Amino acid sequence: MANKVIQSIKRRLADSRALKVAGNKYVVVTVFFLVWILFIDTGNLFVWFGDMKTVSVQEQQKEYYRNAIRETEEKLDELEANKDSLEKFAREQYLFHEPDEEVFIITE
Repeated sequence: MANKVIQSIKRRLADSRALKVAGNKYVVVTVFFLVWILFIDTGNLFVWFGDMKTVSVQEQQKEYYRNAIRETEEKLDELEANKDSLEKFAREQYLFHEPDEEVFIITE
């Protein structure tokens, strides 16, 4: 009885189309290659996604620093163009004052 069941299972497996396709050497090699490239290789899928995230963060930082440089250059141009604005900047940022003046610092 058990022998007949085993023979029946073997026949079904032998007639199975999926098993024939999976047993094809080209399919086996292709699947092995894809698994190797996507998961095992040093440049695998996980490393690639991590690199893409790093590039995205660096692009955002690059844009931030470009804006900061542009704002600083505008401020520098304004300071070089007008002596009054230079004095105002020195008083606000570095607390410069005349010898006969008193400076009060109010913090929020």
